[in-house]
Amino acid sequence: MPDPKPAYLISGDDDAKIDAWRARVRSRAEAERGPGGLESFDARDSEPGDVVAALAALSFATGTRYLLVEDVGAWKVGDLGPLENALAELPPDTVLVLIVRGKPLKQLAKAVESAGGEAREYPAPKPWQLPRWTSDRAREEGLELEGDAAKALVALAGPSQQRLAREVEKLALALYPATRATAADAREHAAGEESAGAYDLADAVAAADLEASLALAERLTARDERPGRLVYPIVRRLREVHRAARLLDAGLPESQAAEALKAPPWLAKRTIAAAKKAEREALEGALCAFADLEVELRGGGEASLDEDTAFALALTRATG
Repeated sequence: MPDPKPAYLISGDDDAKIDAWRARVRSRAEAERGPGGLESFDARDSEPGDVVAALAALSFATGTRYLLVEDVGAWKVGDLGPLENALAELPPDTVLVLIVRGKPLKQLAKAVESAGGEAREYPAPKPWQLPRWTSDRAREEGLELEGDAAKALVALAGPSQQRLAREVEKLALALYPATRATAADAREHAAGEESAGAYDLADAVAAADLEASLALAERLTARDERPGRLVYPIVRRLREVHRAARLLDAGLPESQAAEALKAPPWLAKRTIAAAKKAEREALEGALCAFADLEVELRGGGEASLDEDTAFALALTRATG
């Protein structure tokens, strides 16, 4: 494995490639330094000074330090001075990875390259390129999509790369040990966009992402998806992540925890990843919020709220 460069700026709209980059950095950090080996920051919650302070902090552990900063695009141009200075004097045996959704600021790219680092941009595929992208993603899973199978998947799952990748994983699992899929297979096993949207909402709630949860809920209800029908996938997902968190807290290795979940491999992997990031008290609070919502929707609540209002309040409580 080649030695990493001191800094990377990863940008663009190709969610799948950026997610894969993040996963590789985390995997390498944990392989070299053990669990928690990756020091993570979110630019929406942290200032550049927080990252600079972390870079300057002494580490008594041996080996390379890995620091990753999400959503660096949230920082303004005028805030970047301390980070630019830190990039010019990065400590040895340190790798700093900056992730930007969309176009990065030119001065940040220049600072990374001046530090001996590398800027990589991954633009999202155009709509007409999605079938080919889906076929390539399926090939990575050992699955060949025949004829119009990729087009059928895109038509069913919509333009989201993350959703398409998930549907490809599900299709490969459903057809195993077969390694070829037809358009009929895609139509039989893939979830429609609305159904998948409910599970995207459940993932956002499990991640305590209020902004994404409200946006997804608004999109679903605009398509006449009633809140009462969304409660079950959300609660089920919260329970899955909560159980995974308890298994990890009990000291089980990730592989054993994934096996104990008795879920398809792709789903167990996602659940373990979500559990590692989730706040334990927040998960329990979210489950309580939706338990209260179920009582409210059955007419047992004291507030007598309408369904939409009760659901929005439950989302806010669960993620805020």
